[in-house]
Amino acid sequence: MAKAKVLSQTDDWNQIAFPVQLQEFSALMPGYDSVARDRQKFIVGRPPQATKPVIFGLQGKNYSLFPNQLIRDVAGRVLGRHTLQASYSDQGEFSLTLTLPEERFEVVSPKRPGSQPSTTPDTLQKAIIITNSYSGKSPFTIQGKVLSTQRSIDTTEIAPRMRISYYRLVCGNGLMGWADEFMSLDEYVQWLAEGQPTRHTNVRETKTFFEPARIETTEHVEVGQETTLAYSRIRHTGFTEADFEKTLSGMFNEFVSAQDSLTAQMYTRLAEHTIKRQRAESYLKGVKVPKKLVQLALERMDEEAGRLAAKPNLWLLYNGLNHALFHQPTSLTINQRYDLDGSLFHQLNQAVL
Repeated sequence: MAKAKVLSQTDDWNQIAFPVQLQEFSALMPGYDSVARDRQKFIVGRPPQATKPVIFGLQGKNYSLFPNQLIRDVAGRVLGRHTLQASYSDQGEFSLTLTLPEERFEVVSPKRPGSQPSTTPDTLQKAIIITNSYSGKSPFTIQGKVLSTQRSIDTTEIAPRMRISYYRLVCGNGLMGWADEFMSLDEYVQWLAEGQPTRHTNVRETKTFFEPARIETTEHVEVGQETTLAYSRIRHTGFTEADFEKTLSGMFNEFVSAQDSLTAQMYTRLAEHTIKRQRAESYLKGVKVPKKLVQLALERMDEEAGRLAAKPNLWLLYNGLNHALFHQPTSLTINQRYDLDGSLFHQLNQAVL
């Protein structure tokens, strides 16, 4: 059974952007031979608190490493003034939330009758969330999506749409539920009604810019009657740091220019719907949240309702789970935490819509 662990938190790039590199098995262990011919490169780093180099994983000869140092450099150049909030494990898993403090809005929850007005605004800042892993256990993602490409087989193009994340000041967390890739609220409602299928013709995928020769096409999807798109997955293989830097710069630029957000609209709708504790518990159990985290999420919901002088509602329930996932001991990987967060977000939206 996996050991429960609490993720470390930092707002300092130096804690997570430490030197890391790939080293050949033969160079690091010259006195040994390996029968695992498909695993010949060690991922070796030197975290600030480590007294000696740390081996995070052993990967194949074509494995591509995406260093946090490079992410920091691109963010500084493209995003300009931003802040970092990072959750990370000692096994080389990272969740990075980069926020633009000047782009913000507030979510207003129904107030409790007779309560004093709260002096704490429920403020959200525009953010981009990245997951990275030096252990090889989790894929590199931006806004919860594995890097992918969308290229048209004919001359018709569907414009890419970058998800917008938000960093919530009250709980100090980045929020991982999104609806931005849908072309309209009606399309999102239809997707929920259909049972959240993995393929949906009215979803706009994030576009990236790797060379076609380095792309592994995984499936073809018919879009309408005129356009066929090849959806491809970018893996940690065969890419140079220059390729990665170019792609990351393009995605950061898309994020900066993205304005409208269906996700933000849904946050506001969730806040309008109050909820009883028993019903809130059933929603959490419905998406298979571990029992201990269910209780912690409910406690956090009640705590935030008190701080905001608000009635418990679906918005505070969603944030209660988000906080529990990233601040309490659990054996879940970072990506598993993302999945639970997103599952609850969509289930609550389905109840509202």
